Amino acid sequence: MQEQLDELVRYYFEEADYEMEAVPFGLTNLTKIVKLNDRRYVLRIYNRHTKHVEGIELESRTTSFLANRELTFQVPEFLPTLSGDDYVRLSDGSLGAVVVFLEGTNHVLANVHDAAEFGRVVGEMSQGLQQFDRSGLDYQGISFLDFYNLHPLADQSAVDAFIENPSFHIPEASLNFYRAKVESVENSVREIKKLPIQLVHHDLLIFNLLAQNNRICSVLDFDFISVDTSFLEFAICLNHLLQMSNGSIEMAEAFVKSYSAYKAHSVQEIEQLRNLTQLYHVAVLHIYIGQHYAGIDIQHNFTYILNQFIHRDTWLMEHGKTIERMLIAYIVG
Repeated sequence: MQEQLDELVRYYFEEADYEMEAVPFGLTNLTKIVKLNDRRYVLRIYNRHTKHVEGIELESRTTSFLANRELTFQVPEFLPTLSGDDYVRLSDGSLGAVVVFLEGTNHVLANVHDAAEFGRVVGEMSQGLQQFDRSGLDYQGISFLDFYNLHPLADQSAVDAFIENPSFHIPEASLNFYRAKVESVENSVREIKKLPIQLVHHDLLIFNLLAQNNRICSVLDFDFISVDTSFLEFAICLNHLLQMSNGSIEMAEAFVKSYSAYKAHSVQEIEQLRNLTQLYHVAVLHIYIGQHYAGIDIQHNFTYILNQFIHRDTWLMEHGKTIERMLIAYIVG
C-alpha cells in the first residue's frame, strides 16, 4: 500500500520530502492526506470494483464545473499531475488521483439552524448539477435505478444468493422485509423513470459536508455522481435528516424551506418520495453486498442501513401525508 501511495505522489510532486496522515473518511477508496511544503492534499487510490477511467473523468468534469460557478461552498477539484493529467494509472494497474484539501469540520444536525443550513446546500448543489450540460457526456455514471449494476459483484444472482444465505445473522423478519422491498422497488421503476433527470451526487450526508462557524463551506466525495432521478437527491437527504434528528418534523420543515429557495418539484415527483426512499436503501444495501463479495466485512454497515430502512419506511407510512403537505406547500413549482 505504501509503495502505491509513494508512486502516486511522484506523479504530482518533484519534492521527495512529505508527510502522510490518515483520514477519518474514505471507506470506498484508499485515501490519505499528504503534507508537502506546508500545504495539504488528498491522495486517492480508487477501488478497482467501483471506479474506472470513465467514472474518474465524470467526477473531474463535474467538480471542475462546480468550482467555476459562484457557489457558497467549495468542492475538491482534481490537481493536475506534473504532465497535466487529472489522474494516473499506477504500475500495478490501480487508478489514482490527488485533489485539493479543504478545511473544515463535519457539519452537525443538532437543531433547526443546522437543518436549514443542510437544506440550503442540498438545494444549491442540486440546482448547480441541474445546469451541467450533459449533452457531451459519453459516460453518465450508474443510476440507482440500475441497482443490480452498482457493484460488479452484486448482480441479481449474487444479491439473491446473499439474501438466501447471509454471511452473518439477520433476523428473518428483516430479511422478509428486504425481499418485499426489493420487489416493491422493482415494481416502481417504471413510474420513477417518468420523472425528470439530472446529475445527482447521491451522498450529500453530513460526513461529506465540511463547516466553519456553523456554515457549510465544502461538499466532498463525488464518487457516486451519475445522471439519475432529480428528486432522488432530495429523498436521500431528507431521509438522512430524519435519521439524524430522530424524525423531527420541525427540523424537516426547516430543511425543506431552505431547499425551496433553490429548487422546485412537481406533485408527481413528491408522490414518489416513499418509493425513492426505498430505492435509495436498496441501492446502498446492494453496494454493501458487492463489498462483501470483494472480501470486506459489511456486517455493521449493512445492519445499520437495513434497520434504518425498516424504521424509515414505517415512519413514512405514519407521517407521509404530513410530509407531503409540507412539500406541496413549499416546493411545488
